[in-house]
Amino acid sequence: MLKNTAQQSVLHVFMNLNLGGAESRIMDLFRSQDANILVNDFVIMTNEHCYFTDEVIAKGGQVHVIDSPRNSMIKSLWQLYQLLKVKPQYTALHAHTSYYSGLCVFIAFVAGISARITHARNTSTGADNLPTRIMLLVGRKLSAIFATSRFAISTDAGKFLYGNKAPFSVVPNAFDFRKIRHKQWVKEDEKLLYDLDPKVLNIVCVGRFYTVKNHFFLLDVMHQLAQKNNDFCLHLIGDGELNEAMQVQVQRLGLEKNVRFWGKRADVDQLLSLFDVMVMTSKSEGLGVAALEAQAAGLPCVLSAGIPLEADIGLGLCLYIDLSLPLDEWVDAIQRQALISPVSKVETDQQFERRGYSLSATRQRYLDAYLRHEKN
Repeated sequence: MLKNTAQQSVLHVFMNLNLGGAESRIMDLFRSQDANILVNDFVIMTNEHCYFTDEVIAKGGQVHVIDSPRNSMIKSLWQLYQLLKVKPQYTALHAHTSYYSGLCVFIAFVAGISARITHARNTSTGADNLPTRIMLLVGRKLSAIFATSRFAISTDAGKFLYGNKAPFSVVPNAFDFRKIRHKQWVKEDEKLLYDLDPKVLNIVCVGRFYTVKNHFFLLDVMHQLAQKNNDFCLHLIGDGELNEAMQVQVQRLGLEKNVRFWGKRADVDQLLSLFDVMVMTSKSEGLGVAALEAQAAGLPCVLSAGIPLEADIGLGLCLYIDLSLPLDEWVDAIQRQALISPVSKVETDQQFERRGYSLSATRQRYLDAYLRHEKN
């Protein structure tokens, strides 16, 4: 099955290579992949210098840049076609770009790429207007015709991108869960090194500051919590277009002493264990990778109903709650979850392994899809 695998090369299609969930997960695989078996290269659609660009290049990978379809759809697709026609050709294309993935696999088909993979990673487009709905339908049709494999990080994400009738495979969003530091390894005085007060309830939320993450609702929950008990701190890890507006809202609600902005962090896997509970109030998520990472660190989680059930690994660490419920119920849920009994690192790692989140299992699923062209 694996003959000639040294010649295999896949082109991953992303909008950028910054610290997003999809990008970070593919980078976990990139770091652990044997380049003698598979070469992973990337094409992005921005001229900005992205977070992972230097690492990819330093490890021998390539990062190609084409125009964004937001500027010119035709130019972007033509540049992708030209890239795919360069010799030696890539043997597979793996598109991680929502409805644009359908267009990518169509271009790959025209360019003669035999293995063409689309990957559903979201449950919404972020914009509900006529042009977006049309593009979603077009992407769905093209994926159904030209994708040789259709992946999704959750059932909800797959149904969103492919529709209710099209077949797809749910592939767990593999990550290096073993390297995430667990709460059982943290000493109380260690929190002081990060300026955390171990005597208060330390709540964490990891996510980009975009509308879909619903941070303003989270701040309202914190304001309600402050009316009952002011001994808490909300730690916001991430950045994004709503950063300034969120800081203004913190001041308006009088939460300056209760909210800490950490900015972008590359050491989230080491930080999570310092906190008491993870809270995610997202309107929608393709999966909810931050919740998975939190459970790997032993943190209990309070999750909105907009996060797929697959984000719960089944160890009693997750509590789902609807965004329509009163703020008091969110406050009670957070306080209650923070008190639940811890689960050991051994037990959480075993559960992730059983559920297929290991890098080795996912590498093989991807490689099987990339090798499809050898069977044609």
